[in-house]
Amino acid sequence: MTEVLLSPLVCTILDGLKSWSLKELELAGSLKTEVASLESTLTTIQAVLQDAEEKQWKSEAIKNWLVKLKQAAYDLEAVLEDFNTEALSRSLHTDARSQVTTFFSLRNPLLFRLDMARKFKNVREKLDAIAGEKSKFHLREGVGEAEIERNEDRQTSSLVKESEVLGRADEKEKIVSMLLCNESHHDDLSVYAICGMGGLGKTTIAQLVFNDENVAKVFDLRGWVCVSDDFDIKRLTKAIVESFGGNSCGIQELDTLQRCLAEKLLGKRFLLVLDDVWNEYHDKWDRLKQALQCGWKGSTVIVTTRLENVALMMATTPFYRLGCLSDDDSWSLFKQRAFGMGMNGSNANLETIGRRIVQRCGGVPLAIKAIGSILRFRSQESEWLRVKDSEIWDLEDKGSRILAVLRLSYDHLPPYMRQCFSFCSIFPKAFVMEKNKLIGLWMANGFIPSRGALDLHDMGCEIFSELTWRSFFQEIKEDVDGTVTCKMHDLIHDLATSIMGQECCVIEATEGSQIPKTARHLFVYNSSPSTNVMDFTTLQPLQSLILHGYDINFSNLSRYISKQKYLKVLDMGFNSSNIAFKSSKHLRYLCLHGSHVKTLPESTSFLHNLQTLNLGDCYNLQMLPKGTKNLKNLRYLDIRNCDALTSMPVALGQLSVLRKLSMFIVGKEDGCGIDELKGLALEGELSIKGLHNVKSSMEAKNANLIKKHNLRSLSLSWPVSSDLSWRVSCNESSRHQNDEEILSALQPHSNLKKLCIFDYQGLMFPYWMMDLLLPNLVEISLENCERCHQLPPLGKLRFLKVLNICRISALKYIDDTFYGDMESSFPSLEVLSIREALCLEEWTTVNGREHFPLLSSLTIESCPKLVKLPMIQSLKQLYIRGTNVTLLTPLIMNATVLTSLQISDFNELPDGLLQNQKQLDTLSVLSCSLKSSSDLLDNLSCLKYLNIQGCSIESLPAGLQNLSSLKSLDLDCDSLVSLPVNGLQGLCSLSSLYILSGNSLASLSEGLQYLTSLQDLFINGCPRLTSLPRSIQHLSSLRYLRIWNCRGLISLPDEIQHLTLLSLLDINGCSNLMSLPQGVRNLNALETLRIRGCPHLKDGVRK
Repeated sequence: MTEVLLSPLVCTILDGLKSWSLKELELAGSLKTEVASLESTLTTIQAVLQDAEEKQWKSEAIKNWLVKLKQAAYDLEAVLEDFNTEALSRSLHTDARSQVTTFFSLRNPLLFRLDMARKFKNVREKLDAIAGEKSKFHLREGVGEAEIERNEDRQTSSLVKESEVLGRADEKEKIVSMLLCNESHHDDLSVYAICGMGGLGKTTIAQLVFNDENVAKVFDLRGWVCVSDDFDIKRLTKAIVESFGGNSCGIQELDTLQRCLAEKLLGKRFLLVLDDVWNEYHDKWDRLKQALQCGWKGSTVIVTTRLENVALMMATTPFYRLGCLSDDDSWSLFKQRAFGMGMNGSNANLETIGRRIVQRCGGVPLAIKAIGSILRFRSQESEWLRVKDSEIWDLEDKGSRILAVLRLSYDHLPPYMRQCFSFCSIFPKAFVMEKNKLIGLWMANGFIPSRGALDLHDMGCEIFSELTWRSFFQEIKEDVDGTVTCKMHDLIHDLATSIMGQECCVIEATEGSQIPKTARHLFVYNSSPSTNVMDFTTLQPLQSLILHGYDINFSNLSRYISKQKYLKVLDMGFNSSNIAFKSSKHLRYLCLHGSHVKTLPESTSFLHNLQTLNLGDCYNLQMLPKGTKNLKNLRYLDIRNCDALTSMPVALGQLSVLRKLSMFIVGKEDGCGIDELKGLALEGELSIKGLHNVKSSMEAKNANLIKKHNLRSLSLSWPVSSDLSWRVSCNESSRHQNDEEILSALQPHSNLKKLCIFDYQGLMFPYWMMDLLLPNLVEISLENCERCHQLPPLGKLRFLKVLNICRISALKYIDDTFYGDMESSFPSLEVLSIREALCLEEWTTVNGREHFPLLSSLTIESCPKLVKLPMIQSLKQLYIRGTNVTLLTPLIMNATVLTSLQISDFNELPDGLLQNQKQLDTLSVLSCSLKSSSDLLDNLSCLKYLNIQGCSIESLPAGLQNLSSLKSLDLDCDSLVSLPVNGLQGLCSLSSLYILSGNSLASLSEGLQYLTSLQDLFINGCPRLTSLPRSIQHLSSLRYLRIWNCRGLISLPDEIQHLTLLSLLDINGCSNLMSLPQGVRNLNALETLRIRGCPHLKDGVRK
């Protein structure tokens, strides 16, 4: 199934031959002749490539020819890479503004031209020889016609056997309800679209709706047309007439056909299904739609399509996105196909294997039915296991059929987009891909074509959007910073892998890992800590190397990378401190992350092709290379969470194509001021630190933040107020005034969604916050703005979802100015946190207005003077700490839909505090005085998670025994003497019990025997505990037993042998444990026995 995709590479090379770098080096003599010959040869090859790429599926000879051609093209690309890099280095070297002492010594121009001419000639002769073979394949120039030949297989009809359709009843009913509701309410033609990836059952849903009895009753005419690729208006009009029972009588003229259709529809309410639509041209749809608008009110068209932009174009209501089947429905469908005669006891093992096979299908009915059909007449376990472990393209004809259906979407992509999609197979299945990272990788590998003045990044965004609209990507998520992530469905990943073959390779880091010689893009992962050593000695030259997961041990990584002359992508998350990049001059994408990175070699600043430098989470990075300004092609500089950085390299403003700069630290030196940001078209997230170094409002205004319309998140920081070293030379009042002027001048663009202000010492917030000139804000954090006594009218922000207010010491009152003058204030706010407002006394609301209608999470922490606050009934999560106890009862009693509650640092908890909390799921009581007679746990029938920590209590409240839904119990109380015998009796659902820091706990209760659902028992820091109760034998579900730092523990009961499901026994720091009971030998399910810090026992891990 592997495809040889060559046309994008040839386009890139042809662009390179015509690029500025060739002109820069002044082509002359033999070099000029060779370049012209190459251009001619490639143009000749390009003319027949599309036909060859189409025909390779039916001709092994053509495929082999393309393989040879592609290898020669890669050789030519390598020569061009050398050429372009030399030209770039030369231009920087001769730039009067750039004082570069290059690590890559420039070569004698004459010798360089001669060397290049020789290399070009060698490649050209190879290409000429291969190109000469094309005549025997009879390839045609221009577009191939293979795709039209496949249309007959894709014809559909309205007929369906409903009894064989499982798991789609809800979807059918929703669409039927919409149709029935619409039939009397709309005069205009209604169009409903069903959208989703291939194989989900869009046609099946349309068939079920089409044949529904109630639907049939309300429509006078019903018609079904399979549209497929060819959206020919005349053909479709004729097909529609015939589907409604008319006769086109050989009519050839479009006008006559459409009049015939209009006559047929006049005064009739009709339902028309247009199945499998691919047309993206609005004018074509408008022309067809016009002919359909003659029907009676309530007339409806249902469209099925894989393309989201087609659904958006055609539908008159929000389109219906069809999802995957649930696990249960998937299994039912599989059983229907695979177990034709029903299941019986003899195939119990087949069920286990079958469920794993179903998981691989990812809820796609096409795949489930196809693979189920393969297994229908096979009863041997070995046959089922072979299917489970096979790649989908190896599964006989059925596997090919699955991929053929999915491949239709791929075939509709232009060649460069096919390359971008298939490259995604470099990631493992279910991998979360970040949009900007993906675009960076596409750019680095030269997959994104240049389009006039359109920036490569913008072109990459268009490609990402197209692949999303065409259902290649799913689970698209965007956070408030503008970071977009996605995944590929497993079957779509299989499609990409089947196309790329071993050119993209994903392997686990083990000693025996085999890396194919054809691999050009390699992803190595380590899912767990390992001592395995990988040897890269025999590895072929790569373009991309991504190392992911736990540290991977390499015997020769530094040496290998130094020899990878044409490496374009290097992404590694472990020790790279000994790697220099002198030889990596073609590197375009460099990602290093981890605590080991403290500095980068200065040679990094001579990677003139570098487009992405990602240093995110390098917590100990102290300095960027001084020559960073020389990275003229740099588009992304990600230094998020590089907290040890204290300064920036000079003249970053010279990086004219920089799109992402996650952090900028304002310095005092020339070339380090905030005005370096002026000409940069930054997007996404930007954090500006060191604002005390900004000398004036004019300098701040020069940062030009108001023009950066693609910024989504902005953080503005001064040094913490406790650091007075920067204030020595100025008095407090002038400092406050300067902060106010600077913040006013840093007004961002109104598109901003997230704003954070830290350690601002002005007395007032700026006009652009008070006047709400940032109407699109979704999240705001105001921290350590100590002297501000009034908050902006944030209640008027319609989209604000998260508000964090912390350490605003001068704030005494939150009053009506906070809400603004709207009838409903904070209409979208979901999360509100007020912490360490030490002077806050009252928080009032305005009578007669709605406040916080959607607020679900509230945190009130360390507000000791607060005596009044609003009662909010919509709360689901409440965290309250260090406030006046009088606030507790009214606040909690009014919040009747709480699901999560954390109470901290109260000397006494009122009686009846939780009596209204019928929905409480999670309860944490921290550092409170709690009595055993407390009614705190009474009536909490839904409670699943209970954490009691740092509370002075000898025994647990009696209400514990009534917590029949409790799944997890965490106890961390020094004064706890025992666990109640009867108190554990009612915990029939408890699966996790953690007992920590039980300095007073001398024994576990015999009530332990009642915990028959317990799977995880962790005992840590109980020095008085000498043994475990014999009743531990009744813990029939226990899988994990960990005993740590119980120095008084002398023995374990022999009854431990009855724990038949125990898979982990971990004993650590039990210095007086003399031996393990003999019964341990009978634990047949035990997978790991780990012993550490027990001097009388042998340390180690046994599996």
